[in-house]
Formats: sequence, C-alpha cells, structure tokens
Amino acid sequence: MDQNKDLINSINSENNLTRLNRAIYHKLVECRIPEMLAAKPAYNLAQMYIQAHDLTVKANDLTRLNETTNVAEKILEMRESVKTLRHFANQFGRSYYILMDKLNALTENWLDEGVEGVKEGIGDSEEILNGLKSKDLESGMDGEIQNHNRQQFSTMVKKLISKGCSEDVSNYFTENLFELKHEAGNLVALVNRLVTTEGDFESMVFDVEEAMIEISIPWVGFSPGETAHALWHIGNHDEDNFFFMGFLGWSLAVLENLQENLENL
Repeated sequence: MDQNKDLINSINSENNLTRLNRAIYHKLVECRIPEMLAAKPAYNLAQMYIQAHDLTVKANDLTRLNETTNVAEKILEMRESVKTLRHFANQFGRSYYILMDKLNALTENWLDEGVEGVKEGIGDSEEILNGLKSKDLESGMDGEIQNHNRQQFSTMVKKLISKGCSEDVSNYFTENLFELKHEAGNLVALVNRLVTTEGDFESMVFDVEEAMIEISIPWVGFSPGETAHALWHIGNHDEDNFFFMGFLGWSLAVLENLQENLENL
C-alpha cells in the first residue's frame, strides 16, 4: 500500500515540464482546439522548451570552461540535449499542421468578416510603433549584441584550436553551436509569450496563431519535408538517407580532435 501511495504521489507531483505542458495545453484548448488535437503538440512543445533551455545553459557554461576534459564532457552533455530536442521537434512537426488548420479556420473567418477593420487597425498600430522607435537606440543595442556574439565566437574558436582542433572544425562547430543557441533562445521566448497571451478571445487566438507560426519557421519549416533552419544546425548526420553535419556532426569532429589531449574521453 505504501509503495502504491508513493508511486501515485510521484506521478501526481508537478515539475517544470508538467506545469509547462499544462499551460500550453490549456492555452490551446482556450482557443477551441479539440482536447485530443491539443495534447500532443502541447507535450512535444513543452519538451522542446525544456531541452532548448537546457542547451542554452550548457552552451553558456561551455564558453567559460578551460580544461580540455571539462570542455569534452560539456559537449557530450550538449549532444544528449540536442538529440532529445531534435526528437521532440520532429514529433511537434507531425502534429503542427493539423493544429494550425484548426486555428486558421477561426482566424480566416474573422478576417473575411472584417478585413477592412483589421487592415485599418494594423495600419494604426504600425504607425504608433514606428513613432516610438528610436533608430539610434535600436542600432546601438544591435551593435552591442553583435559585438558580444563576435567576441564569444572568436573566444570559442581560439579555445578549440589551442586544444588541438583544426581551424575548419573549430569554425564549423562554433557556427552551428551559436546558430542553434540563438534559435533555442528564441524558442524559449516564444513559448513564454504563448502561455502568457491574454485578452479577448479573438485577440488571444490571433496571438497564439502568430506565436505558433514563429515557432514553426525554424523548427518545422514552411512545408512538410523541408529542413528548417534550427534542424539544419542540429544536424542529421546519422541518418542514411540524407547527410548534413550541423552541431551533432561537427561536435563529433571536435571530440575526435580533442581525444589526443585526453586520457579517458
């Protein structure tokens, strides 16, 4: 009896994944997505979020490591996160188009009914936003971010070269890592935006639809069978029917280059 009680308690206990899964699921159901259709994409997107967040943390950790053994161990850890991320991204993609058909059916009807009013509202919003923008501030922030990224990129490449990696391997690995880290960070931000969307019903559905589209572009692609940007940088080198290196492929090359400097990789 005690063992059964412990098992039930462990199943019912909430963790970050459970809470996020429920938040995404309930948001989709609020948009009148049938429960059976909302369950799978909600679960897979929650898993993607957890792995994307984990990858971002590990990538930041990697830039601060110096010992060769620690660098290799961190890359091995990241590979597991990335493999899991790729798996759930593929699963999410399988249910994405069915989900979007339901959302599109709602929003297209509303747009057909009041297309002129919507256009006017969009025009007014764009005019207000353009009036608030400061080009100097925007360019200054972009410049700081780009400079920081360039410094981190250069530091990572130099670090790998100093540990026995070839220049090409170091550059390709770092490029795919940074692109993937960027997409992972965007994914986390978009899911956060998705679950916190509020407002009247129509506004909420439009906002959820927009967030889903922005998530899908790098993680699902514009059409079935397309290799999206994030998936390209993850890589698919271990599949027989197609070959592109990405992070998974170039990380193996880095580990092979590091192997000469490690006793027990």
